[in-house]
Amino acid sequence: MLDHELLRTFIAVVDTGSFTRAAAQVFRTQSAVSMQMKRLEEQLSKRLFLKEGRELQLTDDGQKLVSYARRIMTLHDEALGVMAVEGESRPLLLGCPDDYVTGVLPQLLSEIQKQLPGLQVQVRTGSSAQLRDLIDKGELDLTILTRRPETEEGYLLLQDKGVWVAPSAEFLDTDSKIPLVLVEPDCKFHSTAVDGLMKQERPFEVICISGNCALLIELVRRGEAITTLSSCCVPPDLYRLPAELGLPELPMVEIVLQCAARSHPDIGSGRTARLAKNTALGL
Repeated sequence: MLDHELLRTFIAVVDTGSFTRAAAQVFRTQSAVSMQMKRLEEQLSKRLFLKEGRELQLTDDGQKLVSYARRIMTLHDEALGVMAVEGESRPLLLGCPDDYVTGVLPQLLSEIQKQLPGLQVQVRTGSSAQLRDLIDKGELDLTILTRRPETEEGYLLLQDKGVWVAPSAEFLDTDSKIPLVLVEPDCKFHSTAVDGLMKQERPFEVICISGNCALLIELVRRGEAITTLSSCCVPPDLYRLPAELGLPELPMVEIVLQCAARSHPDIGSGRTARLAKNTALGL
């Protein structure tokens, strides 16, 4: 019989791609997580992980186990939820990157109220890196994130592409220095924009860096600069610059919903999967 705590830790490792981050989520040391995964491999007589540089990759057997582990933990968490004392529920602590507050969050909140009417939600915003740290520490129950490359992190909400955004079609003068307002450097759009313009040897100036996308959008709206946003987050009054202008192509991103390893009484992995699926259908 598989120990559900081993499976919970296994899922945390899969979702985070790291023993270190998984350890924070399940409130154990990194060495304890490593030992748990060794015990799980011994119980199954299968190797579950391969080390690829700094990233952990699942073996074929590890891939097979993931879906079963999620289903087992879904039933486990649902059973605990059913047996919980009525009226015990606490507010849901939900994280959302600032740039997805208007494009993704409202649909998720609507879906939460459909599935869990009356549940109070407390929202914290920040960068994906900041929110990832908070959920690892147990300070969030659920968060929207931009998925890290080469991981199985979270449940997919949306695949989206970065776009260049200006106040109008006439704003960008190709002969002048390009004024930029950008999100913080840990965002793929920031590094792609800066590195791409440098490779093109196009003159530019970053006049503001902020994790607050509402500020960046307002600066664009006022005619101060251009910026980069996920396509789903572009306000209708701003202009998407076409590829013909030759600006660096921005990458695709995967927006996901991540549940804490120690979940809210009303939000286990099964509920998270249903929330993600129905939110994605509405986006």
